Amino acid sequence: MFINRKNWLVGAAAAAAITASAATWSMGPGGSMGPPGGDHDPGRMLAHMADQLDLSSEQKATVESLLSASRQGNEANRQRLQELREELMAMHGNFDADRAQQIANEIGEITGSMVFAASKTWSEVYKVLDEEQRQELDELMAKRQAQRGKWRKGGSEPDA
Repeated sequence: MFINRKNWLVGAAAAAAITASAATWSMGPGGSMGPPGGDHDPGRMLAHMADQLDLSSEQKATVESLLSASRQGNEANRQRLQELREELMAMHGNFDADRAQQIANEIGEITGSMVFAASKTWSEVYKVLDEEQRQELDELMAKRQAQRGKWRKGGSEPDA
């Protein structure tokens, strides 16, 4: 009985890791106005920021460069996460607890690295803005976060 419970707990932990990872991958690190580095289109993010914050040409170029560098820097991590996800999904019929734990640990390490890189890039983008733009961005992000919270609680889907 103890072995069955242990296998069940390990399986449940792996399933939770898969679910959490899938949710993280599907949402990206911060949504369309969140930190760069997710699977969101950097061009779309830049266009939205430029419109909402009235970015100068110089600011647009700098932000575009930062977003592009971030995306390129995370490409290998995104590819590795995809490989790991596929490996986990392939073992559903022949679950290997040790390998699943190794995969979950690697996903955690990669995700942590990507969150750090996204936070660093977002900080660099924030520095490009003037004080008025920073305040406007803070307000936009707070509004977006409130909409996400409402949506997750069963309200209407947030505006894009």
